[in-house]
Amino acid sequence: MAIYSPLRSRRLAARQTEATQRLITFKLEGETFAIPLDRVHKAITLDAAGERLGHRLYGDPQGTGVSLIAYQGRELVVIDVGHQIFGKAQQILPVDRPKKATVVAPTSMAEVRYLLILQPEPDRLIGLPIDSPPSIQSLQISAFQPLPAIYQQYRNIHCVSAMSLELADRPSIFLLDVTALGQPSE
Repeated sequence: MAIYSPLRSRRLAARQTEATQRLITFKLEGETFAIPLDRVHKAITLDAAGERLGHRLYGDPQGTGVSLIAYQGRELVVIDVGHQIFGKAQQILPVDRPKKATVVAPTSMAEVRYLLILQPEPDRLIGLPIDSPPSIQSLQISAFQPLPAIYQQYRNIHCVSAMSLELADRPSIFLLDVTALGQPSE
């Protein structure tokens, strides 16, 4: 039988734990972005040629930032979020360069690229190319504030839902809306 103690009860009430969210974070153009961990299906390492065991981007001859990749027997849409946010293609993964299908091990970490396979809906996957290693962080939900509407309008950003405020131990983090990433911009 547990003994009730009002002092213990007050200590526990004073020590309220704040809800946290586990996120995958990565850098694009020097800014830090995050995606909720539960929306990430898989992270794939690619070489500098944009290939991994035969995976190659194709289908974007005009450089719109939306291409395709064959993944586990199906076609995935790959969205260059840097193109959507910064208005320019990152050139992370070259698109459909005709050459022999050989897999070459990268010679340095600078040549390694990554592709996050995201799940915006239960039955749908999309790809997101990134140029820095992804990492897992737990952040307090209250650390994120909505982006000002005027900022979103001027920057024409529809896939960034919030931003964390800069703290001494970490930079500001922009939270990406995975559902909005999978939708065409208006």
